Amino acid sequence: MNTPLAGKAVLVTGASAGIGKATAIALTQLGAKVIATGRRQTALDALKQKCGDSAVETIAGDLNDVGFVDDLAKAARDVDIFVNNAGVLKYAPLMDMTDADCEWMFRTNVLATLRVSQAVAKSMIERRRGHIIVMTSIAAREVYQLGVIYCATKHALSAIARGLRIELQGHGIKVTEIAPGMVDTEIRLGSDHPRVIAALNARKFDPLTPEEVAEAVVFAAQAAPNCCPDLIELRPKGSA
Repeated sequence: MNTPLAGKAVLVTGASAGIGKATAIALTQLGAKVIATGRRQTALDALKQKCGDSAVETIAGDLNDVGFVDDLAKAARDVDIFVNNAGVLKYAPLMDMTDADCEWMFRTNVLATLRVSQAVAKSMIERRRGHIIVMTSIAAREVYQLGVIYCATKHALSAIARGLRIELQGHGIKVTEIAPGMVDTEIRLGSDHPRVIAALNARKFDPLTPEEVAEAVVFAAQAAPNCCPDLIELRPKGSA
């Protein structure tokens, strides 16, 4: 397959569902070889079956596990592109958020994401090439009711993405931030507060699909060698 991604090695985190799964599928369709990681082996097995054994390698584990991240980085030491997509979400009024909810989101969305970025970037630095694509959110630049803590994690992640770009560009590494608005994935299933459910039911627009966000990842990944898309924001039509 003659595309800019043919034969490229790509690591995708959070690949068992949603944006990560759609991204892995889109990349393999353009000839990339994907290492797909997520917490659910059965979902990763289904992804591998859909894309083909030769196109996808699966590694199940939790990015909050330091040992697993070390093993993942070794398995992915030769990747050309890293799609740093894994994340979690819980919507609720700020005054109803528990310490456990806050720690869970910061631990996964910020600390784990930074940890795996550092691990993968080390081998890219040695090779003096690579592309890190960080999935943030429109929430990285906004603060809205019911999502304050999630917004805070994405603000932090956006700062990390920009910092990685500054520190890694001298090593020949590109860093792209992709910031979608509301996406129709299962990430919101754990947000069961009545005010959240009412707000979701009252929305007057259709969310983005994972496949639409994956198109943005593909666009960034196929950019010319001297072109680094720094930030790509996506919004559902009518949601501005």
